[in-house]
Amino acid sequence: MLRRGLPGGLALNYAPRGPILDGHLDQWPAFWQALREHLAQEGGTVLKVDPEWSTDAQRAVLTGSGALPSRHPIQHQATWVVDISGGDEAMMRLKESTRRNIRAGIKQGITVEASEASAAMDSFYELLQETAAREQFTIRRRTYYQDLLALFRERGQVAVYLARHEDRLLAGAVMLFFGSKLVYLYGGTRGDARNLKPGYLLHWRAIEDAQRRGCTTYDMWGVPLDPQPGQRGYGYYVFKSRFNGRMLRFIGLYDLPVNRAATLTIRLAERFARAGQPEFV
Repeated sequence: MLRRGLPGGLALNYAPRGPILDGHLDQWPAFWQALREHLAQEGGTVLKVDPEWSTDAQRAVLTGSGALPSRHPIQHQATWVVDISGGDEAMMRLKESTRRNIRAGIKQGITVEASEASAAMDSFYELLQETAAREQFTIRRRTYYQDLLALFRERGQVAVYLARHEDRLLAGAVMLFFGSKLVYLYGGTRGDARNLKPGYLLHWRAIEDAQRRGCTTYDMWGVPLDPQPGQRGYGYYVFKSRFNGRMLRFIGLYDLPVNRAATLTIRLAERFARAGQPEFV
């Protein structure tokens, strides 16, 4: 869970893609009561949640606890999911242009390395900074990504993928292996490397590794709900869609009141604030 400090010892909390109840929706009231009491003791005001839920019954679980739709989404309300089962059959399910770009990357001598080392995350972070400045999106502090690496490295569930050409770093991605699912968390690319299209080979190498681990699904994460040319996020929607797959829509971001009076104040302030991702640390 992420936390952003507010004046007066208060805090705003966010559970990315949470809660996760896995079919036990009936346990939510007791869980929320205990969590709310814990957050209140730490000065919590609002808990923002955007679970991987898509049904009205799941939505009702939140609204029944007083949750309200949040005004400004933090993540996309949809993700892109690719079937990577069947070994070599997964390659044949890719679009022809994607297969061609993968083969071109190999022919051009692009290499892809997977690593759990802190140095690899440092290299990736440099790429991420460059990409964020170019595409104008917010990233977190370097320590956040190193902490994430350390946590999932202990479980054997993370890898940093780095694509190079003639020893020059071109692209990188942070991947999680979670049960039968490969998850694409973060990515970055050199602005002057696009002609080599290193991302296609990088993602294919991650898919191959995931298959060896028994993964059958690749969650490429956020895409716009209604992608249109010129819209923010359209570029990476096009990239992800070239791996085929399908869009999976979720119910969106909701605000769960921890401190009801403070919740009203915060929601009123957000009404007049610019849309965008708050900084949770």
